[in-house]
Amino acid sequence: MNRTAGVMKIHWRDKWVWMYVPWVVMLFSFAVNLVIGILTGGEEPINSGGVVTIYVYMFVAILIVQAQTFPFALGLNIRRTDYFVGTSAMALLVSAVSSVLLFALGMIEQFTNAWGVQLHYFHLPFLKEVSPLGRLGIYFIVMLHMFFMGFVISSIHRRFGRTGMFVFFIALIVLSSIGSFAMTYYGLWLDFFRWIGVHYMDLFLWMIPLTVIYALLSYFLLRRATVS
Repeated sequence: MNRTAGVMKIHWRDKWVWMYVPWVVMLFSFAVNLVIGILTGGEEPINSGGVVTIYVYMFVAILIVQAQTFPFALGLNIRRTDYFVGTSAMALLVSAVSSVLLFALGMIEQFTNAWGVQLHYFHLPFLKEVSPLGRLGIYFIVMLHMFFMGFVISSIHRRFGRTGMFVFFIALIVLSSIGSFAMTYYGLWLDFFRWIGVHYMDLFLWMIPLTVIYALLSYFLLRRATVS
């Protein structure tokens, strides 16, 4: 437990990477959209989607964090298991805090009638039928999913180096190309997007087992990873 807490302390020293940068970027985007809404007089609804930036950043953050902290942690005789647990705990903490803040801003957005200028930034229209607790859960699940997806990719690089990443992305491109060709050949794209439109909430639920799989793969890859 002490070593796990030590890993979290290592991460917490770089609060800019974990907390400040994503919020500064996202709030700057929000401010720009708010100014646009004020200048246009709120005549047309603005569905920005800029909140996505914080989720994309969670994916990118672990790529940066692991490269900086993994060798350092092992140099302090911290076990790979403790590093994985401590890093995962930090991700859980950051995701929970960020989700609560996003939820609070979404509620403020509702109470102020979309900031008075029809700006839908934090409270996305397609989630309007979801309960407050459900929205909070979705914010948390998506953020954690993005983190562990980045974690498993960075762990592949840590375990197999550039060759492993090359093979991984080549395989990903090949599979994506085959899937895209099959969808086009059989004319399934329209049915696919219709299915998403009806079952999009199921996609959030599927992120839960996917996140668990990413976490397990990251753990086993780090167990065999080298410092270099």
